Amino acid sequence: MNIEPQHETVAVTICATNFFAKALALRKSYLTCHPESDFYILIIEKKDNRVQQRTPEIRILWAEDLGIVDFHHYAFKFDVIELSTNVKPSVLRLLLSRYAKVLYLDPDIRLYAGLQPVFEDLAAHSVVVTPHTLTPIMDGKNPSDIDFLRFGAFNLGFIGVSQCNEALAFLDWWSRRCLDYGFYEPQAGLAVDQKWVDLGPSFFPGMKILRDPGLNVAFWNLHERVVSCHDGVWFVNEEAPLRFFHFSSFNPDHPHAIAHKQSRFAPESRPDLHELLDSYAADLRENNHDFYAGYDYSFNYFEDGIYVSPSLRRFYAALESRFPRKENPFCHGSAFQRFALAHGLAGSRYKVGARPTFKEIGAYSTATRIISLGLRSTLRVVGPNRYFSLMRYLAYISSIRNQSGVFPKIS
Repeated sequence: MNIEPQHETVAVTICATNFFAKALALRKSYLTCHPESDFYILIIEKKDNRVQQRTPEIRILWAEDLGIVDFHHYAFKFDVIELSTNVKPSVLRLLLSRYAKVLYLDPDIRLYAGLQPVFEDLAAHSVVVTPHTLTPIMDGKNPSDIDFLRFGAFNLGFIGVSQCNEALAFLDWWSRRCLDYGFYEPQAGLAVDQKWVDLGPSFFPGMKILRDPGLNVAFWNLHERVVSCHDGVWFVNEEAPLRFFHFSSFNPDHPHAIAHKQSRFAPESRPDLHELLDSYAADLRENNHDFYAGYDYSFNYFEDGIYVSPSLRRFYAALESRFPRKENPFCHGSAFQRFALAHGLAGSRYKVGARPTFKEIGAYSTATRIISLGLRSTLRVVGPNRYFSLMRYLAYISSIRNQSGVFPKIS
């Protein structure tokens, strides 16, 4: 592991190769604001020397070198988003063994001012986090308070830790929770690495919640924050310096469209952001976004090229104790691959597909009508009381991990 500190502080981001251009834009903005600090990019892919050869000046780490025992077990168990977030405590702990203060920043963040106040807070606190929003949201649009109850009060696209016993204890606890249960299953109360940290202030009194409106400005708090630029300096609400903007769900081809995950702001409805958004799109183009965006996630396949589907990952997570822990499940002929092929859970007919969102449910209108008809018939047959109980049961088994009756038998 190539970690050679040149300064006392460091920042790190995590991405698959398709987000590498975003990570490069973040790195440039961070080092411009903090030339006295170091910066690393952790890539969660199978090692690919081509990436380092294209950018020899970049400090690159690879997830499989983090020292996570049975790493390939987790690379199979979790999808790309889950793995990216669930190794976060591990890389923070690794860097904290060599640096006094460590920041994590999501790759789709860009700095506009220095984070010196954050480093100052870390001189007196073990962990610092930012809430999604500083004020309640009750206008009936998304995201809302209800969404934050599902996905977490704090946005873990940013977190800072300092070198102290409490921070190490926090990272050990957080890492264990993430590697055991870091699934994206909001219906089960799980939201990768993020939801766990809601418990942090209760368990770790040295954790500080940062309330600076210039930190982590993003689509989830635009209802309370307006940006402006004066003589080249960006501000939030005309009072606080804009320290970093989180371009979550940003589309460089349609930069003025606020993230598709929200319903509060229509495209072009926030002219205060246009210069910021256009500039970020230019940053991505400068860093060869289109080239890197075409990379396919290497852990989406067995070593022989057979696709690993999202449902197959969940079957593996549910049945993991029945397969050799030390065996790499990606290997051709592994016990789990033999099981998957024997039961038709994997094979050449399965291809990578885009993950549909709830906004795209209209594309499945025929299927939803059939399901609704079946549910209506069920309601008539079982009556309202049993129907209510059935819906609670269906909510429970909406996680594939809880569908024990569906699992094929292991010979």
